[in-house]
Amino acid sequence: MTTSTIGSGRDGQAASDVLLLGAAGNSGRFIAADLAARGLSVRLAGRRRGPLEDLARALAADGATTDVRTVDVSDAASLAEAIAGVGVVLSTIGPFARQAGPVIDACLAARLPYVDIANEWPAVRGLLDRDEQARAHAVALVTGAGFGPAATETLVLRLVEQIGVVPDLVRVAAAAQVTRQSDGVRQTIQESLSHGVAITYRDDQVVREAFGSGATVLTFGGAQRQMLPGPVGDLETARLASGAANVVAYIANPAAHSSGTDSYSWAEVTGPDGHTVIAELRVGEGVRATAAIAAETTQRVLGGVKPGAWTAGQLFGAALVTDAIDAHVTVNRQPA
Repeated sequence: MTTSTIGSGRDGQAASDVLLLGAAGNSGRFIAADLAARGLSVRLAGRRRGPLEDLARALAADGATTDVRTVDVSDAASLAEAIAGVGVVLSTIGPFARQAGPVIDACLAARLPYVDIANEWPAVRGLLDRDEQARAHAVALVTGAGFGPAATETLVLRLVEQIGVVPDLVRVAAAAQVTRQSDGVRQTIQESLSHGVAITYRDDQVVREAFGSGATVLTFGGAQRQMLPGPVGDLETARLASGAANVVAYIANPAAHSSGTDSYSWAEVTGPDGHTVIAELRVGEGVRATAAIAAETTQRVLGGVKPGAWTAGQLFGAALVTDAIDAHVTVNRQPA
């Protein structure tokens, strides 16, 4: 492991507020800048020293305190050394279904809180299934702190509060516009879809069907969009936020053309009486939105939260996303 410190830690110590895994990646760079802008000291970690040092110098020019580490997340000793002396670990390294487990193990062993931006259903569900472990270790584990799950979750929380009962059916969807899709995100998407399976909740049971089953056209963000039920983290966050027995989370048809500069989330909640309410959320570029949500979540976790395995919305409520970033929310086409 290679270590380099740019700037000085608080009280002359090398400790940092946040260990950011995957800091030199597309999402990581924006998250690092957002964390630094909040006055947090950041330990930048990843596989290659050069890009991390470049990022550290850029942040230091704006007065940020950074500490650079090279780390192999598949090596327990490397991880243990990297996380020593930090306040919270934030991971951007996907595919999370494969990469998150060892990092969570290291955080539990070190009794450090953990946050990630996962948007794969197996990864989000897998972290939430570790609630008992997290409580036993007095550690908070937080998943889905990005544009996908957190953005649809905030809409579901608002709609369920409005109808005042547990809905029968919840449907959510997201359409992100990004300036550049990183190799890591591309690999995560490809791996998630490679199994050819669509996952939904039906009568409280996980239902697996051939990918493409349930294809539909949804209208939100001022456009008709070809959507498919997908194995995404939004499915789990929407289920937990609503308590509904029937939940579908849609992704954009990979073969469909997309355009525009804004990213949108959509949610529809149907009550026991058949009445339906709909909400939409609009932000700008998707990666920047994820960075803001992740940084807001991490700062709040650093301030202290109760132990357990959580989604970002479970811990911080419907206002998290709008607190983190300038987002326009409508409910039944009226500003919320």
